[in-house]
Amino acid sequence: MTMRRSGLGRLFSINPLIALSVVAASATLIPQGSPDTPAQAAPAASDAPTPHLFSAPGKDLGTGYASSPDAIVQATGDAEGLHILAARETDGFSFYEIARLNRKELSEVGPWTGYVCTTGSGNYAAAVYAPSAWSNEPGAYGNGAFAAVIRLSDGKVTEVPGRVQLAYFTPGCGTGDEVAFTSSSATDKSAGATTVTSVDAATGSVSSRRTVDGYLTHVTPTQKRTVGVLGGNLVDLKGNGKTLSARKLAPVPGPMFALTASENGAVDVGTVDGQSSVISRFDGKDFTELGRAPKGKVKLLRVADGDAVVGDVKGIDTTDAPGLSKHSVDGRVTGISRQGHLVTNSVFSEQMKGITSGIGSPSNEGVGTLTVKATALKTGAKATTLVDADRDRPKPDSSPPMDPAAFTVAAGPTDDDDDPATCGEGMPESQCLTGSGAAVWGKIGGMESPCIVKRNDPKRQALQASANMVEWAVDQAVHGRLTVSRPQNWHDTGLGAYTPQGLFPKPSLSGGGNIPAQVMLGILAQESNFKQASWHSMNGDSGNVTKSDWYGNENGIHGYPKREKADCGYGIAQVTTGMSEEHAEQFDTLRAGAITTDYAANIAAGLGILAEKWDQLKALGMNANSGNPAYIENWYMALWGYNSGVYTSGSVGLGFFNNPINPSYPADRQPFLRNSYDDASRPGEWNYSEKILGWAEVPQMTWNGEESYSEPDMPFGIVKPAPHKLFCDPSVNACNPDAADPCPSWDANCYWDRGADWMGSQSTGNSSTEKLSYSLGSGEPELKSKYGHGPCIKQPGVYTNAIIVDDLGQHEDTYGCGDFEAADDGKFTLQAGDNITTLRDDGTYRATPYLAPIDLHQLGAGYDHHVYFTHSYPDTDYFHKITGRWQVNQAKLPSGDQPGQRYKVFVHLPSHGAEAIVRYNFIPGDNTAGAKADYCRVNQGTRSAGQDTWFEMGSFTFWKGGRIEADNLHDAGTGDDNVVFDAMAFVPFNYATPGPCNLNDGGS
Repeated sequence: MTMRRSGLGRLFSINPLIALSVVAASATLIPQGSPDTPAQAAPAASDAPTPHLFSAPGKDLGTGYASSPDAIVQATGDAEGLHILAARETDGFSFYEIARLNRKELSEVGPWTGYVCTTGSGNYAAAVYAPSAWSNEPGAYGNGAFAAVIRLSDGKVTEVPGRVQLAYFTPGCGTGDEVAFTSSSATDKSAGATTVTSVDAATGSVSSRRTVDGYLTHVTPTQKRTVGVLGGNLVDLKGNGKTLSARKLAPVPGPMFALTASENGAVDVGTVDGQSSVISRFDGKDFTELGRAPKGKVKLLRVADGDAVVGDVKGIDTTDAPGLSKHSVDGRVTGISRQGHLVTNSVFSEQMKGITSGIGSPSNEGVGTLTVKATALKTGAKATTLVDADRDRPKPDSSPPMDPAAFTVAAGPTDDDDDPATCGEGMPESQCLTGSGAAVWGKIGGMESPCIVKRNDPKRQALQASANMVEWAVDQAVHGRLTVSRPQNWHDTGLGAYTPQGLFPKPSLSGGGNIPAQVMLGILAQESNFKQASWHSMNGDSGNVTKSDWYGNENGIHGYPKREKADCGYGIAQVTTGMSEEHAEQFDTLRAGAITTDYAANIAAGLGILAEKWDQLKALGMNANSGNPAYIENWYMALWGYNSGVYTSGSVGLGFFNNPINPSYPADRQPFLRNSYDDASRPGEWNYSEKILGWAEVPQMTWNGEESYSEPDMPFGIVKPAPHKLFCDPSVNACNPDAADPCPSWDANCYWDRGADWMGSQSTGNSSTEKLSYSLGSGEPELKSKYGHGPCIKQPGVYTNAIIVDDLGQHEDTYGCGDFEAADDGKFTLQAGDNITTLRDDGTYRATPYLAPIDLHQLGAGYDHHVYFTHSYPDTDYFHKITGRWQVNQAKLPSGDQPGQRYKVFVHLPSHGAEAIVRYNFIPGDNTAGAKADYCRVNQGTRSAGQDTWFEMGSFTFWKGGRIEADNLHDAGTGDDNVVFDAMAFVPFNYATPGPCNLNDGGS
């Protein structure tokens, strides 16, 4: 689910912290007391009692809890953003959301992930956050995430300009209020350089941005210096201008999973040695081992005035490590409070299992509810609570607040994420340019997407299949039986007849055999969350196809399209090859259309890409284990190549990005999803192969909490991924498996070009194989639709003579509704932007018609099961303006010197997908009767009440040129609420009836 609810999807959306005024609606336009009165937000703080994590805090937390200064900050992500949660012991550790981080300009990216840390003073938090899907992309992983600092006294969020790394070791909080964020240019061909952005959390301002060659990790300010790990060594970082120097302090004793600053400038690290997690301290000269625990059973975490080792700590001695405390805790550990009184065992949104909820749904299906599991360290008491991320925060305590005046908002991004300037007076930008510009008629080549199937084409809607259909298609496809017949013009696409594997035959694997079903299902779970249609569409809804960065502007809705950077990935398997005009070979209309509209054809095409990687590795003699494709474990290396490529000429093999020994991934990690779905909230901590095998072993869930597909046949109940050190051998790829940075160059010297065996002699008794839920040759199962779609064609009430002006010029038969009458009795049009395109004197363009459509979408809801929608923006934001116009066939309207034609007007509202308060402007057309324009504001979300609804607005008289208009610009617009363009009904009427909108019907 990615449609944004009111107050949830704002840029840095903050849970109501500051009371906002209630905007009163005019009684002449919206009836008093109606649900259309737009209450903007609830008060920030409440005197009402809040639920405690522990039912008996005095008993469970121990005496003195009510006066304790202890507090905790945690983070977890879902489709609404990265939730920053806070709790104080004085409130019984009652968790509330202090901030929610997302980017409103990223409209189709799915769930979010990220990390948070608290500064030394405890007054601020710092976070990195990004769409979870970006963990699959090497470039986005290294320098595509966003950064922010949060003032914890009131939730004030300040954006850190620029992009940063999505990694478990950033941001780096130390003993003061300085925070370090890193970004990396590392690729499979080079370690690149690392840029460290230092931010003063107390002001929100950047104090320095400096770069050092190489892959630098774990940058942390301490009481004496700022340290990091570079080339396997702990280094002292010092800057001069834009350059950062790194002085070696000591070799780090092994692959890492943690680094924390402690008392008096000491540094503690967590490393791995064999099957042990090792805690060591650097005291200024060298590292001293403090003890060991079973691998993955301890965590090293920051607390006030030091750090703490938590978990199975019986083998760790902290006697000679001032500032390092230890706490014995059973099971998983995700965080600790500042005073060490509480440990969180899990902070998680159910959405990350794959469960999603519908857009604009009145019940919101539990969206905003998170689960926190925790342990009180004084008593060992355990508790679980549901956190409503939308409830008011507790009343602030009496501690001195931070001075808001001292909190300087940092300058916004300087890259292309910014909206072009609009003067701020609601005027088109062309009126506030320095110098002149020439109007441009026609297309701007550099802004035209090269993706061969365009968005918002009603003939290219994708119907979102349910999970049972996806599993059926995969079961058939991997065995060459995906031959379901798609008749000519299937779902009104206008395409010829085909079968999915008639277009994209089952690939033949080198050496024979088939791709196991659960391997492909795991890819679909990780790549697209089983989404053929966009994230806005639930099962049974149609919509635009799931896309990647089609516009080359990093999935944004602010930056102009950049044709040369576009990545044309389509649908459930994110099929890219052949789908761009820039590709040497492109799919024809039938194949490209099928990839876009048909989940089954998309899966069939995606199989070929995976098979290609298998064959490339076979040609290089690179077998995983026995090389038998029937065993799921044997696809580890092919999945590696599927994500980051197989090098087949020159230096050949698999690159370092997805090597499990890569220092980007914590060395103590357990197999993905093995112990908890919580792992899905932090996918960046595992390489691509580990994630896919994890989804193969642990099925994704459906929107209603069922497994999306069957588990494979696993003799030991698991799919066994490769050991982390297996692809690291000094004799093969210059890689030292015992080093903190095993292959610092990241170049061709690090490529793995051999086979690898971690399973031994294979059989069905020790290796995992597919399990088919659907027999081969079985028919396509029934769609399990999230929403009912009601009757296809329906007039408002008894008015069978109504002229229906739908949002489509002609009906597109996605749901089998057929054509409808009166399609030519009216016209609907959409205008993008303010329709002005200008070539500026400096050679750049001002082109709202290219920017506004990026946040325009289709959805299979509403009248005849199709609406367009966008989001509500401020009333001066012409760069995101979308205007809809409904008008009766002008031939049916009288000229201005004749008596006008009166109609009773109804607007159709969909059962889901609509949220905003929209102003509908009634324009009578030129007339001599003196009739004036009027308007009506309608709350699209509440008026529909979760049902497809005709809402009577009132009567109005029209002449030639008369029409109704609505757009998405409003004085209170924030870029969040969905503005839907659905059908209008015009009923010829003999007398004036003002209706609920109290329309000024000036007809005679």
